Amino acid sequence: MKLNKWALALLAGFVAVAIFAFWQTHRTDSILPTKNTQPVVLAGNTPASLKQAEFIRHSDPAKPITVAVGLQLHNEPQLETLLAAQADPNSPEFRKYLTPDEFANRFGPTQQEYDLVSAYLKSKGLKVAGTYPNRLIVVAEGSLAQMESAFGVTINEYRYMGGVQISNDADPSVPGYLQGVVQSVSGLNTFAEFRSKYRRDSSFQHMPHSSAPSGFTPRDIATAYNYPNANNTAAGDKYSGAGRTVAIATAYSYSQADVNAYWRQFGITRTGKVTNIPIAGTTNQLEGETTLDLQQVGGQAPGADILMYLGHDPKFTTFAMIFNQIVVDNKADVVSVSWGLCERDTGPSQMKTENDIFKQGAAQGMAVFASSGDDGAYDCRPDPNEKDPAKKKPILSVDYPSSDPNVVAVGGTMLILNMDQSRALESAWVSGGGGISSVYARPAWQSGPGLPAGDKRVTADVSLVSDPMTGYAMYFEGDWGQSGGTSFAAPAWAGLWALMDEAVGGRLGHPLPILYAIGRSADYSKVFYDVTSGSNGDGRGPGYSSGTAWDYPTGWGTPNGGELAQWLKTCCTK
Repeated sequence: MKLNKWALALLAGFVAVAIFAFWQTHRTDSILPTKNTQPVVLAGNTPASLKQAEFIRHSDPAKPITVAVGLQLHNEPQLETLLAAQADPNSPEFRKYLTPDEFANRFGPTQQEYDLVSAYLKSKGLKVAGTYPNRLIVVAEGSLAQMESAFGVTINEYRYMGGVQISNDADPSVPGYLQGVVQSVSGLNTFAEFRSKYRRDSSFQHMPHSSAPSGFTPRDIATAYNYPNANNTAAGDKYSGAGRTVAIATAYSYSQADVNAYWRQFGITRTGKVTNIPIAGTTNQLEGETTLDLQQVGGQAPGADILMYLGHDPKFTTFAMIFNQIVVDNKADVVSVSWGLCERDTGPSQMKTENDIFKQGAAQGMAVFASSGDDGAYDCRPDPNEKDPAKKKPILSVDYPSSDPNVVAVGGTMLILNMDQSRALESAWVSGGGGISSVYARPAWQSGPGLPAGDKRVTADVSLVSDPMTGYAMYFEGDWGQSGGTSFAAPAWAGLWALMDEAVGGRLGHPLPILYAIGRSADYSKVFYDVTSGSNGDGRGPGYSSGTAWDYPTGWGTPNGGELAQWLKTCCTK
């Protein structure tokens, strides 16, 4: 069939429009400035651990890499004022929390800034693989060579901690027109990888799953700490977490059969639902940490819905995506994190981006609990292959993200019970984390009896039993075992806080201003069990000792859940 000249002209017009639309969609130069293009360095985006690493070679240019580019907040002083007002019972802003849209409009980067960052990444050949409505991070994928070109770095292989890591050799750079817009680039190195805080007893042995479990049960924990739930037969008020939602930020996956067997063994009747949310891809790899988190939260708050944010891996970039997804979803009232890393294994600017994410969570009334670490007061372990004795000396250091001021750092104790599950003896666990942050400033609310002088954030804030020698029953891969670590303490506290939210009829908000107010009050000894013995030297040094009121290993101590609920209902009921 022949086309007449009018049909040919019409067809040519359609083709031209299609070509123009494709060009407009894929071009990046249309919004990129032509001035102020000289590179500027983004300080604080190289891990301090690089100084202890041994250079091997330049890494494979074809290696695929995923990065999370963090953008700076706007109006941050006003945000700090708002967070303080939301926690002040005398303020008209008390417990008036923002929606994600409100936060983005008031404090987030602008859409123009977000588009500019995305356009720059695309102009360097990178694929923009993830964007978010709060505009705090952009996820990009590309080859190592493309990342080197985009950020003006060389990425090498280094020998560190008995293995091989890759890392940028210096802080990344971006064009001058992105100065004040971009603050961090996570993912250029593998030093920044989260580790589970899950520890097995040295005498751990698998037993047939038909055998009776060994270790603390949900009833033991609820009775020892007077949780106001059905596990505690002595409790007056009974809460289940009904109407509340807990998010578990974790990596890898779990077996539902393992979790069901645990709950069935201890008579846990779950009424809340569990939803899996994969982040950065899916994986079938089972992880004990993920399993125990779900068992603990679900066991103490059986009526709460649980959102499992399952990272494909434990990379820092993946957890940045997890935390950001949790806050933009805004479905969780409480968040539990039992993964962490030594502060020096990432850059302070990268931590600042996650700090901004946690600030958004706080502004929305979310409570975040994280394990304080299982390496005592010396979270940054020396390289086992280091030959220089001076470099192998233990360094006082803390675990991140529990060191973030918007996160509750949950320390560890050793607990011995009487036959009726009441507390017979409790002391600081020798390997529980706690110390002084090298990054974060001391918040105004962090004051009270026992707090040391200084201008840096200190941890822990609170604690719970963690010593694997007096540890928890756990069912994993069809076997019972006894385990411990602050991995258990964090979800146990998160489950308790879900009960507290239910008790007051809504989100209590950031817990730390509340918990420190209790520590300064005349009711302290009713709401907390003060742990006054033990230390957290982890067998590598003196660490810090427990004492009266607040201390590094245990914070304010362990909770009396029933009294905590009564205090909060008086203070903070809507």
